[in-house]
Amino acid sequence: MDETTQFVSDLNVARFVDRLQLEDEPTRRAVLQKLLVEEEDKLGRNAERLSKLERHITEGNRRIGLQKAVIERLRTNSCDIRLAERTLNNLFEIQRIFEHHRQAILDTMDRDRS
Repeated sequence: MDETTQFVSDLNVARFVDRLQLEDEPTRRAVLQKLLVEEEDKLGRNAERLSKLERHITEGNRRIGLQKAVIERLRTNSCDIRLAERTLNNLFEIQRIFEHHRQAILDTMDRDRS
């Protein structure tokens, strides 16, 4: 994959993640998830991609922690937490996609070593 194509794919991944974080409509969520997985597949299964996925996962864990803190703060102040909980669930979904793709890369790399 040439640098320009990879750059565009990386931007697409970031865009799909951003949109998935806040999207509530199930049909749109399914389409965005599918597009995210397809874009990740385009980027290949190699050590470089694994490194980028590890960064996505680390960032996802950070965002999940922040969102949990927001929910706790809202709960403490007796505020409605439904939207914040939906956002947290969206973050968990994104995280699962990245973790699944990371495992697929690790499996591919293990098979290639054998």
